[in-house]
Amino acid sequence: MKKFYFIIFLLSCISWMSYGQNAIIVTERSGAGGIVSFSPNSKLTGISDQRFVDGYVKKNGAGHFVFPVGDNGSYRPFAAEADGTVGAYFQEDPNIASVPGGGPFSVSSKDAVISTVSNKEFWDIWGTNATRLTLSWNAQSDVANLTGNSLPNLSIVGWNQTLSRWEKIASAVDEVNVLGGSSTLTSGSITTIQNIVPELYNVYTLASLNVVSTPVNYSGVLEVANCNEIKGYIWDKSYPDAVLTVEFLNGSTVFATAQANTFRADLQSAGIGTGKYGFAIPMPADLIDGQAKQISVRVRGSNYLLTGSPITVNCAYEGSLEIADCNTLKGWAMDRNKPDSAFTLELLEGTTVRATVVANLYREDLKNAGTGTGNYGFEIPVPNSLKTGKPVQLSIRVKGTTYILPGSIKTITCGAPQYYGSFELVDCNTVYGWAWAGNYPDLPLTVELVEGNIVHATGVANIYRQYLKDYNIGNGKYGFSFPLPTSLKNGQARQLSIRVQGTTYILPNSPRSVTCAAPPQFAGKFETADCNSVQGWAWASNYPDSSFTVELMEGSTVYATGVAKVYRADLKAAGTGTGYYGFDIPLPSALKSGQARQLSVRIKGSTYVLPVTAPKSVTCAAIPQYYGSFEVADCNLIQGWAWASNY
Repeated sequence: MKKFYFIIFLLSCISWMSYGQNAIIVTERSGAGGIVSFSPNSKLTGISDQRFVDGYVKKNGAGHFVFPVGDNGSYRPFAAEADGTVGAYFQEDPNIASVPGGGPFSVSSKDAVISTVSNKEFWDIWGTNATRLTLSWNAQSDVANLTGNSLPNLSIVGWNQTLSRWEKIASAVDEVNVLGGSSTLTSGSITTIQNIVPELYNVYTLASLNVVSTPVNYSGVLEVANCNEIKGYIWDKSYPDAVLTVEFLNGSTVFATAQANTFRADLQSAGIGTGKYGFAIPMPADLIDGQAKQISVRVRGSNYLLTGSPITVNCAYEGSLEIADCNTLKGWAMDRNKPDSAFTLELLEGTTVRATVVANLYREDLKNAGTGTGNYGFEIPVPNSLKTGKPVQLSIRVKGTTYILPGSIKTITCGAPQYYGSFELVDCNTVYGWAWAGNYPDLPLTVELVEGNIVHATGVANIYRQYLKDYNIGNGKYGFSFPLPTSLKNGQARQLSIRVQGTTYILPNSPRSVTCAAPPQFAGKFETADCNSVQGWAWASNYPDSSFTVELMEGSTVYATGVAKVYRADLKAAGTGTGYYGFDIPLPSALKSGQARQLSVRIKGSTYVLPVTAPKSVTCAAIPQYYGSFEVADCNLIQGWAWASNY
């Protein structure tokens, strides 16, 4: 079990430039130690032998982090990825050294596979979250002498407190040093192959092995790089259980990292190890700027670029914010790479999103100018919240990107709307009234049907009403009418009001009260159909004492009706109300034609068609159409004639 420190001081978001030309931060290393703590988004610059932490460092948050630790004037970082990892560097002989959690650590007590353990230095690293660890070396580490000038023999080793010995930890020399450049005998870095929990070992250092470590053998593909995502897979054939971290590059600049650990059944089916090697990230918004990008993916700590790298991506947006007044903002936007797709735009005031719209309106002028399909226009009503009598600056941005449409920024100054209107009618079918802004007569208003603070429905007040025009209320196109939502029909009195959307303005004659019976919740089944009758059942679960008329139909033609009120013991036993919901309707003669008839049953007055387990089709011979005459009957003869005209 690893030791724990009392944190006696805590620093975060270190700005190294603030510590002067020579800035070595020293913390207590023995007993209750001090820890310099870095926030998840900390960025370090200018770290060197003159600028580092001489003591323990903690990283908050997950993600690759190079710990700026050193000792005795030597900067000797290590790297980890897990949240809460803590560590310090000691430029001491492990044979005589100690840390709060133990020591000394004899370099002669080791696994048989280990040839020599370094007596120059070690790292005290702890934490409970599994992570890959990276250790560094410089000329003072004397790796050449340690390994007999053979870097492939170098390994990370850890001190097992229980067994009191050094143990090999599978690791590989980084092609690319954690501090930049290539790893050599005089400087470089080495990383564990797999994640380990740091507290598994007391301390860590470098060692040489009796045998050369199995080299890594990467294989992977950058499959997709477009304006939406970057996707592919990578694995190490030599270490198939290893989780690799990949770096995403634009040209030579790393802009993101991710672990390739997503399971993909297609990889497993193709015989690619466990299949847990996939990765995918969204294309960062700041790379979507209309400029061509060269996207590559590389295994971190190596020069290995995935097959398929680089892929050229050009998220080529174009368009214009053409008009901005107190009613509407108008313009167009398209993606040259996807001319048949529409996307969402954001209306910005500064950095605040005030509205969104999809750019998909047909513009004949764009089509005639050769701009794709022409379906790229947009119109955004100016939100009422922006009408304050003060200037506001507006721009249009493609959602999920940093791309701002040309023509932005536009400044408008709009007075507050003067609202008028009336909530004229509400019944169990319709909500009806009118609303307008007197000082914005060409602006259709959106109104909300509210009960308390709950919005139940919206509608646009743009229906022409002659009586409004007759009373000189603008152009008269301010009426609204929309159905009363079913959710308000529950047999209870509802107090309803109409509010102009985005405001607190309530139309006169609000609130109005309406009480509507709940619509029936129909259920049932069309069970059988033969040449004699059709049978099934139907009910409304919220009206269990009511009987409903059902209609026998072919297509949209009703051929017969019947009331579903026959007692069915099976329904009663199944808990279906009273059980009085069965129907048995004689098959009408009109359906007996010798032709196949496709039948359905609908509850009258509704659109509810009873479900069936299979389509109900009947083919019934036509009923004979008889004719004839009884002509003679005497003591010698009975005479007449008879026939069936359809047979």
